[in-house]
Amino acid sequence: MLETDRLILRGQRLQDFPAQLALWTDPRTMRYFGGHTYTEEDVWQRFLRNHGQWSLFGFGNWAIEEKVSRHYVGTIGFFLGKRPFDGPWRDDPEAGWAIAPDSQGQGFAREAMAAAIGWADANMTASRTWCMINQGNDISVKVAARAGYSEFTQADYKGSPMRIFTRSRAPFALPAAPQS
Repeated sequence: MLETDRLILRGQRLQDFPAQLALWTDPRTMRYFGGHTYTEEDVWQRFLRNHGQWSLFGFGNWAIEEKVSRHYVGTIGFFLGKRPFDGPWRDDPEAGWAIAPDSQGQGFAREAMAAAIGWADANMTASRTWCMINQGNDISVKVAARAGYSEFTQADYKGSPMRIFTRSRAPFALPAAPQS
């Protein structure tokens, strides 16, 4: 579990599935995820994938919960998606995030991403993570840039042009030795 000023990033619970289903079947969410909504089966498979990633790799997605209201506002984290790309980033952990449409515009993605990146730098062994962002999703480009991602290339994913961003893990710094 991670905490920020306004958010709790925690493991996903079975009780989160209805909120995830609402998120991934809302056309406002999906305008930047291929334009079509997912089915209940698609969302269920995604939900199960998120749990399995933690067991297999030690990382995955968190549920994002607003501290004050305790409402589920989205999902964020890292996963291995085996996307059909040939680039050198393909087998590195992919960062992903989605905020429920009614909770957008409040800085939740930026705040959650800062916590997730801090956790990744301290806990993941991969030297690089990446994310793909649909053309025109300028808000997510800003979230990625604030988290230290920079555009690496462009690629086609299932018929949609995507921008690929990469981020190198922050180097581990030992505390400075006391001076005498």
